[in-house]
Amino acid sequence: MDAAIQSKFEQILAIREDSERLEDAQQVTPYLRYVTGCRYRLEKTGHRRWGNQESPLEEGSFFQILPDQVDNGFYNWYCDNRPWHQLYHTPEMALLQFIFYWHVWQTEINKKDFRLPE
Repeated sequence: MDAAIQSKFEQILAIREDSERLEDAQQVTPYLRYVTGCRYRLEKTGHRRWGNQESPLEEGSFFQILPDQVDNGFYNWYCDNRPWHQLYHTPEMALLQFIFYWHVWQTEINKKDFRLPE
């Protein structure tokens, strides 16, 4: 991962959990449709493994974005490149990570850099 992408990733991870939140978790759906052109939904689960299959099972509330129908190939790429890194503590972090990696994927498939010039 190049330095600019790594820097943005670190900024995303530094966002505090008590930062501003979506008023309703379902606000994620229309936003994702607008940005990606595909239908996704936000799902909640009560446990996760983070990092790898051998990691301890965590209990709590975790959020994941899933496709509502077959998408344009991004979701398969996302799963292949982010195994065991898809369930987040907040809908906001799930959304930030999903959109961040959607842009990385767009850059890879289009061989075009969507980042703003510095």
